[in-house]
Amino acid sequence: MGSCQSSLYQDCLSSTDVRYDSSIPSSLLLQDPRWEALTGYFRVDYHNYDPLNGGAERPIPYFYRGSPVVDGPYDRSKMVAFYNHTVTENGEGSRLIMNRYYFRPPAPLDFCSMPSLPPLESYECGVTGYSGFAAIYSALNHENDGTLSIARATGFYAPGVSSDADEGSLVTLVDDNSFEIAFRIDGVYSTVQSLVFFDNQTATISAVTTNIPRKAITAASTGKILRLTEQQFLQQIQETNNAYNVPDELRITSPMTSDDVPGLEGTFPSEDEWCGGLIDDTSCTISPYQEPEAKMKVGYIAVFVIVGLVVFGVIALWIHRKMLKRQEKRYKEHFVRGIAKHINVTPTSGQIMSAEMLKKEFDLIDKDGGGTISKEELKKFLNSGKVGSMDDKDFEAMWTVLDVHNTGEIDFVEFTVFLSSCGEEFDAISKEQKQMTKEEKFDYASRRISSVHEKMKLVDIEDPDFNDTGGDGEGKKEGKVEEEKLCDDAAQ
Repeated sequence: MGSCQSSLYQDCLSSTDVRYDSSIPSSLLLQDPRWEALTGYFRVDYHNYDPLNGGAERPIPYFYRGSPVVDGPYDRSKMVAFYNHTVTENGEGSRLIMNRYYFRPPAPLDFCSMPSLPPLESYECGVTGYSGFAAIYSALNHENDGTLSIARATGFYAPGVSSDADEGSLVTLVDDNSFEIAFRIDGVYSTVQSLVFFDNQTATISAVTTNIPRKAITAASTGKILRLTEQQFLQQIQETNNAYNVPDELRITSPMTSDDVPGLEGTFPSEDEWCGGLIDDTSCTISPYQEPEAKMKVGYIAVFVIVGLVVFGVIALWIHRKMLKRQEKRYKEHFVRGIAKHINVTPTSGQIMSAEMLKKEFDLIDKDGGGTISKEELKKFLNSGKVGSMDDKDFEAMWTVLDVHNTGEIDFVEFTVFLSSCGEEFDAISKEQKQMTKEEKFDYASRRISSVHEKMKLVDIEDPDFNDTGGDGEGKKEGKVEEEKLCDDAAQ
């Protein structure tokens, strides 16, 4: 099979479509080092806005459900978050795990003075703050376009404990400095976060959440991001827990020592969910974009077809000419063997036979004495005796060569011209005769004498006066002389 990398074949799809480029690594950071900007430890100072009325978001009334609620008696205008973004397998993997810790300060005193607020266990309005966890689990997909598919969101980002992402939920490398995180659940809600890095230390984030059934924005936030060391990350989480007076039961261990978060056990995607269940992680699934079998360029196909036809034509012509040559040799040899029944064949030395001998052979074949040889006469001559019969195709081919003027008959000139081209065949028959044993010579002479007798009988039939009692008797004398010569030759 040819390769699309060869100039003979059409270009690889990977040359115009990165999805088919199998050389792109399945490691996030090896595929594009710019992803490294999104990894590490960060502090985010948020400002939240009222999407309906404008201005800073205010605390809202809450309903007691037997457990802490994020929409409870807290200051909603500001929030502190700590991000721990990690690429699996020590930075060489395909998965980006984004664990985030959110802190809300206690509600303002004027809100807490509202008489209608129900009491909450372990909470004291204006005194107790809130801590919550959220996570986004994503991995490289086979699009090779700078996007990661999100498998699941949990905690603060999910309507329930966790939510599986629907199609279109992506983490995208927008440009050298910008990233976008889009998480959506069909028919429920959509949230989009945009992060812009100014340098390796600072960035901004904006986030908007839309409630699809209500057709309204329900949350809008902006924040400043500062990169931290691991030590600063752990220290500031502890300081914020203390500053906001977060209850011990809400404090989250950080950094996490396992994939499961207390209270969110079982929400981290399983290997089956990473590998085809929820998303197609490039490290454990086969890309659907496989380079098809290479196709040769149309121009080269035409060239090879033409060259093939030419080669085939040359070979066919060579075979045809060789077959014609063999056929020519066959019918010439057959003809010469027919002539050899009546004469002794000697090496040609440039001359086949004397004119007198040629005329005698011509007249022998010309049975009706009309001065030309017809097709029927030639065929009868060639098929007589022990020489054997000639194949019809060979005969027709020989006749075409003999009948130069295409008259349907062969004259003496055409006969002579044809025999003059049979030098090799005459030499071959002469060689055969010389190599005959004495028995073979007697047998050959016997057939020759039989032929002479037939010739003499023909003379008697055609000219009754041409005999020993009348006429000059030369015909029979010549026959007797030839007969005696044949016997002498056989005895040698």
